[in-house]
Amino acid sequence: GEVIAEKFIPFDGEISIVGARFRDGSTRFYPISHNLQQNGILRYSVCDVNLPNQQTYQVQAEQMLGTIMQDLEYVGVMAMECFVVGEKLLINELAPRVHNSGHWTQLGCSISQFELHLRALLDLPTPQLKQIAPSVMVNLIGIEHNNAWLEVPFSQLHWYGKEVRAGRKVGHINLCHPEQAQLIQLLEQLRPHLTDDFHSGLDWAINKLK
Repeated sequence: GEVIAEKFIPFDGEISIVGARFRDGSTRFYPISHNLQQNGILRYSVCDVNLPNQQTYQVQAEQMLGTIMQDLEYVGVMAMECFVVGEKLLINELAPRVHNSGHWTQLGCSISQFELHLRALLDLPTPQLKQIAPSVMVNLIGIEHNNAWLEVPFSQLHWYGKEVRAGRKVGHINLCHPEQAQLIQLLEQLRPHLTDDFHSGLDWAINKLK
């Protein structure tokens, strides 16, 4: 006889932040990423510190996630997804683990989210996290493996070895380049080797970088 009613939120977009808390209470945060969800599944993440309102969202997200991790005395990596409503962030999801939207760190950052998680758990020395260059993560959903993906320069393929099924995450591709225009060209080079359901998301990622 009980229900939960959720208010409809006409949000402008979605961002996420991945951070970590160490045993001594210190924290580290990656630059926020802008995300595109399709059918409830993350399809693309774009991370570029020069995007509009990036610093405004970054400050809010770090304060919000940092407060949560400190109050829980959490140790390790945690991800937080947020709806963007104007210049305000509303938490959509918390994930106490490494996260799809942080996969770009494998190629585009000085320390990947997987290494950061181990450093936090083991209380190892960890420098500040520095993004190497603008980055895009393409989540491979329900698509067969294609060797042509390996022909795209400045990219990195991670294939999970799972049986391919509709709606299933079977891998991801990271792309990273210091020049936005070149990164856009890399995405266009990838386009012919992705099925049609990926193309609208590619257009979204390209528009983010322009």
